[in-house]
Amino acid sequence: MATYIFHGEDDFSLRRKLDTWKREFAKKFSADAIVHLERGDQSENEMVGLLEQALSPSLFASRKLVIAKDFFPQKAAETKLGDYLVSKIQSMPKDYFLVLWQSSRPDRRLGAVKKIFSTEATVTEFELPHGRMLNGWIKAYAKTLDLTLDDAAIEELAKSLGRDFYEEKKVAGRVVERKEAFDLWQAHSELEKLASYTKHADTTAVRSLVKPKVPENVFALTDEISRKNKKGALNILENLLGQPSSDEKTATIKIIGLLAEQIRGMLVVKVLEGEGKNQAEIAESLGWSSGRVFVTLKNSTNQKIENLKRMLSMLTDIDLKLKSSDENPKLLIDQFILKVCN
Repeated sequence: MATYIFHGEDDFSLRRKLDTWKREFAKKFSADAIVHLERGDQSENEMVGLLEQALSPSLFASRKLVIAKDFFPQKAAETKLGDYLVSKIQSMPKDYFLVLWQSSRPDRRLGAVKKIFSTEATVTEFELPHGRMLNGWIKAYAKTLDLTLDDAAIEELAKSLGRDFYEEKKVAGRVVERKEAFDLWQAHSELEKLASYTKHADTTAVRSLVKPKVPENVFALTDEISRKNKKGALNILENLLGQPSSDEKTATIKIIGLLAEQIRGMLVVKVLEGEGKNQAEIAESLGWSSGRVFVTLKNSTNQKIENLKRMLSMLTDIDLKLKSSDENPKLLIDQFILKVCN
């Protein structure tokens, strides 16, 4: 009997681990003995019923691998589900393997969830590589694709993925939560692209083939707006809207949201700077990387607080128009750039 709890931000590594387990289990035993369950809109009783059926001894399979996605209790009232999981973890049939896969952060404030974590289940949290650990991950994963990158190319790729734009929440000086700006699906996709082009990638190859994350491009857009460079801002906007991932309206809404986030950041650091805080103190207060504070402060240098508030108000109006009318998305954001760059 073995129960495993998989959770964490790194969905890429988590899924790869599950795929490996399923492949090896099917090879050694049988693919028919692998059971997949998903919470969906199932009621508590229905989830217990599905687990009961999947974990009951079978005449046709002496071993089973049961993967239950999002079957943790999500509210205090789901005590029946929590009690069932605890009892099953403690008395599961021999040679059965249960993986409780949580796609969102388990709510450890719930008593039922605390009980599950206090069992003998093996817990694995899949965390995204932070800071320069991403460089190491890129180097190692590239080898699996028969691709080599020099250190400068790795650094260029890591920065393009958004390595330095993380946010942290601290309590008593200790990091209790961190949100990265990238995920490893993006890193995987870019490395595959490079591997299909060359076996030895340098910075030129990375710059030619890797499109920086939209948030980083929005930093560049904010920079051009701060310098009142209409032509530069419109060119960057054209590149952003030219990405094939979504229609123009959806892309514009996303850009407006990210642009508002950057301008709001400029406003916050402007206020904190006015209070006499230095870059390190601002980074500590906001839970930002020093690199993000540096760029945001640079962009806010020539901006007045009143102007930043006005831009935020204008972006809010554009967002409302985009979501409630059929006005031309590109025209609205073009007009915004022209107004604020005067």
